[in-house]
Amino acid sequence: MKVSNLLQNTIKIFEKDMKNTNLFSLLSSSSIVCNSMYVFINNLGKYSILDVGIEEKKNLLEKEIAELVSNNFKLHNEIVKYFANLKEILRSFKYIIIDVEINTKTRTLVGVSTSLGRLIFDSGISFDPYMNLPYIPASEIKGIVRSYIEDKLGEKEAEEIFGNEEREGNVNFTDAYPVKAENFLFVPDVITPHYNEKKSEADAEPKPAIHLTIAPKVTFRFLIYYKREDVGKPICESLPLVIIRGLGARSSVGYSLFELSKIEVIR
Repeated sequence: MKVSNLLQNTIKIFEKDMKNTNLFSLLSSSSIVCNSMYVFINNLGKYSILDVGIEEKKNLLEKEIAELVSNNFKLHNEIVKYFANLKEILRSFKYIIIDVEINTKTRTLVGVSTSLGRLIFDSGISFDPYMNLPYIPASEIKGIVRSYIEDKLGEKEAEEIFGNEEREGNVNFTDAYPVKAENFLFVPDVITPHYNEKKSEADAEPKPAIHLTIAPKVTFRFLIYYKREDVGKPICESLPLVIIRGLGARSSVGYSLFELSKIEVIR
């Protein structure tokens, strides 16, 4: 009975004003209820006579929350205004800007070790509480672009563009935010870990894990800006090849794959 009550209370938190609530605050507040439930469940786990149906209730909780977020979380227009304002500011400082849009080809995971959603799903997503949106950190985009240029042009050329521990680089990246979604922004997903080395029969049994992912056909946008003309060419040439390699987690098994849909240089 106690588990059922906690389950119902958690779902009610998500159902109330889901469309107008900051997702970061929503998941944080509901995590208090979830934590109470998990502590209770773990304590019950010590007593096999009480353990019937506990795992099913946990899975039901995760499934309900994931579906509520997927069906109700919507993009807002503020992010379009953000990029328009940012471009004007950068142009006023005489920066050359590369305006980039990329589309998710597959379900995408970025920031799986971050805090948002981990208490509920054991897998997080990079999320900006101020923008109320998931995002791809600028450091991740910059890192894979630098790695590609370093492999192609050499370490010295990469340091000239991106800098090193002693000198600031000549190019900057913004975080990438979703600006358009064909259907949903988030979709639930299930992974089923298999354990090769089992300590017991219970450990060997695969257990499905429900979590949130960013949906396919979501457009992310970010800006690259610099003042030296010679920086632009290697950056623009690298982007189409870099983006298809994937951004985020598990790209080697088909997650987090992108395609480049727009690249515009603004002087």
